[in-house]
Amino acid sequence: MIRDDALLADLARRLDVLESQEAIRTLRNTYHDYVNTNRWSMVREMFTDDVVVDYSYLGRAVGRQAAGEFFAGVPELRPADDDMPFIRQFIHAHTVQVDGDEATGTSHLFATPVYDGQSFVLTARFTDRYRREAGRWLFSAIRLDIWYSVPLAEGWAQPGRRHQMSV
Repeated sequence: MIRDDALLADLARRLDVLESQEAIRTLRNTYHDYVNTNRWSMVREMFTDDVVVDYSYLGRAVGRQAAGEFFAGVPELRPADDDMPFIRQFIHAHTVQVDGDEATGTSHLFATPVYDGQSFVLTARFTDRYRREAGRWLFSAIRLDIWYSVPLAEGWAQPGRRHQMSV
């Protein structure tokens, strides 16, 4: 039987960190599942009211309402008669640091969007902040640093060819 209150408190804190990290990884994975399955309108529920979304040259939004509108408008970027998948995103190397009800994290993105009738390759890094509100982890900030976004047929090896996709 554990009688040491300090040990019990430390175990509770460590358990909270592990459960929080898993909840935050689930949040990030669910975000990409919503994108990959065209459930854009559901993304807004993953944000705090004061979220800041910075997608580099692709766009920026401040606040849950504006961020929801930003993501809900993405499917309208493709032609109406285009039934091909607009984008598929694959996330990896997600690290999370938890400090009470706040956390930070980074992850790497490999994406295969279709833009202007061409297949593209996009690689980037997400830098996130998270906040636990009413027991639920949400994004409070998302920053996307795009390393390159180029037509698949042309590749990314030549200087000056790293950012050819824009919205």
